[in-house]
Amino acid sequence: MTEETKEISIILRNLRLIKRLILGRKNPSLFLRVICVISFIWSLIIIMALLGLLLLIYVTPEAPVLEDLSGLSIRFYVSYIGLHVLAILGTILMWRKILFGFYLFSIVSLLMPFWMSFFLPVFSFNFYWLIPSITFIALFGLNWVAINNEQEKE
Repeated sequence: MTEETKEISIILRNLRLIKRLILGRKNPSLFLRVICVISFIWSLIIIMALLGLLLLIYVTPEAPVLEDLSGLSIRFYVSYIGLHVLAILGTILMWRKILFGFYLFSIVSLLMPFWMSFFLPVFSFNFYWLIPSITFIALFGLNWVAINNEQEKE
């Protein structure tokens, strides 16, 4: 075994350890894994987009493209990123089949569509924005019903 392969195997072993510490030893059902991965990826995309917008605002504050976003303060971006971090935490807890993760994810998901209206008083809320949140909550809720039915049978 060469030095390079030893280093790669050490890195892979450490990555597996980190994954097991975060996600636990047991994998959940395929249904729960799919919706957790989708939710996790979606929150990561939103976090990266908001961090990119923050970077653009600070690097080029006079850009005409960013005039529409000038009404939003940095508190909005930081707090919305925080909401998505909490959503990721809730997703990880649901992956580990901890019910608190479902409650955390549900509360955060219901807050997200209303969050911009807290920062812009003239912002008009659209009820269609609730559809993804309610859909994910319903899918995770269906999973919890299935888990509870399995536990009652045992």
